[in-house]
Amino acid sequence: MKIIIILLAIGFLLSVNLVHDSFGYNVEYKIFGRQFFDTPLVCTYQPTLEQDPYLKQWGVDRLEESARLAVQDWQSALQVHEGKSTKDNWKINYKLLTEKDVQNNLQKDCNVIIEFHPMPTEKNEMYRVLGVTYSDDSGFKLIEIYYRDIQICKTSDEKYIYYSACYGQDMLMSEKLRTTTTHEMGHALGLGHYQADDPKINSVWAKGLVDAESIMAVFSHENSKLMKIKPIDVAKIKSIYTPNGFKPIDNSPDSIIPQTPEPMSEKPAEQGIPSWIKQNAKWWSSGTITDRDFVIGIQYLVQEDIIKVSQVRESTGIFTQEIPSWVRNNAKWWSEDKITETDFISGIEHLVKIGIIKIN
Repeated sequence: MKIIIILLAIGFLLSVNLVHDSFGYNVEYKIFGRQFFDTPLVCTYQPTLEQDPYLKQWGVDRLEESARLAVQDWQSALQVHEGKSTKDNWKINYKLLTEKDVQNNLQKDCNVIIEFHPMPTEKNEMYRVLGVTYSDDSGFKLIEIYYRDIQICKTSDEKYIYYSACYGQDMLMSEKLRTTTTHEMGHALGLGHYQADDPKINSVWAKGLVDAESIMAVFSHENSKLMKIKPIDVAKIKSIYTPNGFKPIDNSPDSIIPQTPEPMSEKPAEQGIPSWIKQNAKWWSSGTITDRDFVIGIQYLVQEDIIKVSQVRESTGIFTQEIPSWVRNNAKWWSEDKITETDFISGIEHLVKIGIIKIN
């Protein structure tokens, strides 16, 4: 079964549902849920010179390195703010499958396999697709990356000269291969596309004219400074897998602590804030992520009814005014357990109610 996830190389038109409203356009960032229940093993079939007459040894090395670095990028991004006791929860194992490994059927142990092909085999993907992710019912993922560069070729007949897209002999630049593979790895981990409902916004992201806020935006440019795993991508992954990362959740009888029944109360139980929101607050207070990234987390609290906004007036954006400095201090103190969760929520609710943070 083919997941409906492709990375487009050129023109596209997107239609998405409203999820959050930001600066005049709406953005949807889908997730597909947890894909792995133990440390994943990502494998790459070792490319061979026989598969493509234009492929040279330096090209084989480039393909192998782009796959390894893409996996390393995700592992580093997920581990960077973890402590010693939880770093291993976000480990991603990687293996380059040699011809001998394949003969010994070692690929059966892989959760994800990355394959490199000169170009797509399906006609409707020609000149449009740089990578695609497939999934089967067992949870196995196959990522195909198409490495030949797309060019404009000239042909002619007796009357006319034609210019059309074609695949050249050259391969994509190293950074484009790496970011394409990183993007597809995001799909394998459980992320959908980051899309605006305004095609013009998607177009400027794709061309690299404006920095997209997620590695999962559809893109075609080669600006490696723009196409990086962003804080929102890490937050989305951790919202799927937290608290144990990729590690299995221990449901054995010995791990279950008997619960003492609580007295009945007319007051509903309060819903706690996910740990990744607290981590976002810490990053935002230190300037690691932007106001907008922080407010995306706040919107999640609204959607989950942790922050009450029933009396908030309608608005057209997430936020339009500068967030006061005391909120940044509150975020810092809460992340350091110097104030309570209730105090933090109260401060955010106040900003929502007075219209500094605006959420539909």
